[in-house]
Amino acid sequence: MTYASLARYYDLENAAFTEDLDLWIELAEEHGDPILELGCGTGRVLLPLAQRGYAVTGVDNSPDMLARLRDKLKSGRLKTAPILLEANLATFAVETRFALALMPFNTFMHLLSLEAQLAALTNIRRHLRPGATLALDVINPAEAYAAPEAGLALERSFADGDRAVQVFSSLHLDRAAQLGHITWLYDSVGEAGSVQRTSVPLTMRYTFPGEMRLLLERCGFNLTHLYGDYDRSPFGDDSARMIVLAKAITDNQ
Repeated sequence: MTYASLARYYDLENAAFTEDLDLWIELAEEHGDPILELGCGTGRVLLPLAQRGYAVTGVDNSPDMLARLRDKLKSGRLKTAPILLEANLATFAVETRFALALMPFNTFMHLLSLEAQLAALTNIRRHLRPGATLALDVINPAEAYAAPEAGLALERSFADGDRAVQVFSSLHLDRAAQLGHITWLYDSVGEAGSVQRTSVPLTMRYTFPGEMRLLLERCGFNLTHLYGDYDRSPFGDDSARMIVLAKAITDNQ
């Protein structure tokens, strides 16, 4: 799936989602810049970092999402404009070596095989300084696997100009393959009751804690922290999120 059909709604439906921003800003304060954001999209995380003066490079493979981010940057209000790359996480290449890399809100879950995960992590490590930190945020697979599959569910509603948009979703879990096949339905309702429906299919891969540790070690990282929420509370079975912090192993380790 590309984000072509989702890009027009992304900012509208995520405008109120700010719960994770304090964490990314705290990590920037702790580790400094330059900062690499993987899956930067329309800039929900990248822009608050850039507005605070951090040097940020954003990578995303969606031209539609990046086009919306570039439109936002035309205001010229940032002292240091971020660098944007339309590229794959496994193959992007820049000369900069970063102090911090961020993969917010399920970006890692778009890597649908072990091979894709290893390729991306290896390339990210290649772009980090020894001792730099990688932080990524995914769904806790234990909670997802325990939940029974439901039918079509209303997730959220938001306004799009004079139209109301209702977002429905259905999820099919392939637990053996560690894949979640999601279909989002965006119903845009006009004043006269006319409905325009956009269907957005998406597949994401669940990664378990032990598996994550091995992936990171294979690619030149040491897992340092597992958190269960954006307040850095301990990770457990009932945590909604699995937030991973890993350190790039120095050359002599």
